Amino acid sequence: MEIFINGLLIARGEVVVVNERFGIRVTDVIDPMEIIRQKAME
Repeated sequence: MEIFINGLLIARGEVVVVNERFGIRVTDVIDPMEIIRQKAME
């Protein structure tokens, strides 16, 4: 699963179920410099 904030990719994760509730386990946080590059390309 890809996690976006304001249209920018900030992390990747996987869906998990804990006590019959859904959540997201973050597995990879995008490098801040890559986020800045994404923003510059808008």
